[in-house]
Amino acid sequence: MATTRKKRVAMTKQLKKEVFMACLLRVSRGILPYGSFKAVGEGFNISPETVAKHWHSTLKQIPGYDPKAPLDPPFLLTNVPDAAFATKFKNAGRNTKHDREAVLQEIKKVDPVARRTIRSLAGVIGIPRTTIWEMTKQKELKVHTMTLKPKLNDDHLLNRLFHCISKIDRNAINSLTGMTFKSMFNEIHVDEKWFYLLQNKQRCILTADEPPPPPKSVAHKSHITKVMFLSAVARPRYNNTTRQWFDGLIGIYPVGEIDMYTRNSLYHQAGEIKWCDLTMDRDLYREMLLDLVLPDIKKKMPMNNNMVLQQDGAKAHLPEDDPLFAAKVLELFGDANAVKLYTQPAQSPDLNVNDLGFFNSLQSRYYQTSPTNAIQLIEMVEETYKNYPPNKLNRIWITLQDVMNEIIKSGGDNKYSIRHKNKDYLERTNQLPLSVAVTQEANIYPLDILLD
Repeated sequence: MATTRKKRVAMTKQLKKEVFMACLLRVSRGILPYGSFKAVGEGFNISPETVAKHWHSTLKQIPGYDPKAPLDPPFLLTNVPDAAFATKFKNAGRNTKHDREAVLQEIKKVDPVARRTIRSLAGVIGIPRTTIWEMTKQKELKVHTMTLKPKLNDDHLLNRLFHCISKIDRNAINSLTGMTFKSMFNEIHVDEKWFYLLQNKQRCILTADEPPPPPKSVAHKSHITKVMFLSAVARPRYNNTTRQWFDGLIGIYPVGEIDMYTRNSLYHQAGEIKWCDLTMDRDLYREMLLDLVLPDIKKKMPMNNNMVLQQDGAKAHLPEDDPLFAAKVLELFGDANAVKLYTQPAQSPDLNVNDLGFFNSLQSRYYQTSPTNAIQLIEMVEETYKNYPPNKLNRIWITLQDVMNEIIKSGGDNKYSIRHKNKDYLERTNQLPLSVAVTQEANIYPLDILLD
């Protein structure tokens, strides 16, 4: 009968400290009770012999330790040197051919454009590719993705800055929690997005003896069938009126499907298929807002005072004082100010939940389906939208507040990096905040003056 060999656990510095502390906690009446090594070893998935070896070697390195005297845990814990937990795993094995510190200094001198791949970087500094690969595995090197961001002028910076400052909750400024952003429960963000029937460079996992699936072909990449969707999302929350959770999904509405022969556009309206012009102009956008988005807001969203429908500054979008929009709001809600149009600052896709993360997350889920025509594409996108987890959508709204926090700290600029907050853990432990605190660094921007 074959036996399964126990996987070896590397005795790192942190693990050695934890093992030693676990042994100290078992000391009773000046001795370590029988069976302690076995119990500690089972807790850390290591052998009792390893625990005993580490325990005795650590005790020998404590100044003033007397093997014949009773064990004194406070004395041992206070006087144990940090060198007692040192590990030699990093220096194990034969010496490296190339000095790592020298390699790191050479890499810093190379233009980032020449560091796109392991092959190109290794060729520039003249070392084997395996050395770069090993340094990446040992976290001496990291991979960074550079993305293009909109170019901002002084007006863009100021508009972005004051937009983010306007989202600070003035009622919480003098509270014990300090400044926090508003809950943003009264906002609905709308935007358009193209969804393609086929994705270029699809990846799949095959078994060793499985043939690859037949490749798909098109006359030209511009002929791939695609559908534009108009998405409207709000922040999920508990609806006290219906005593149910509101998922934040107002609706996603197909705008157009390109056909390479007819060059027509297709979208759903009131449960039926309607043909219309391909171009998303202002009249079509107004028609979709008035006939689709606003009725769904009335039907699905918990009522709040002064709701805001945020859009970007595309030419096809409506001005904030559009009379037909105000008339429709008055008809549906009985108050022309119940839903107000708001145009977000220019060059600011990072201030719209759809562009910030929702579209990418939704698209990654949609690409796991396999539509074969435009009708199936529309159905699968709508189904993916319908089944989108509300907790993930809420995390994107939290990320939006983190983004606004960074924009304020950078004076309106978009050259920032968002710190990872581990929202999954915070959500599991009920620590995910409703509103992000404005963690402004000292002397960056006089928020107290700007708020006044």
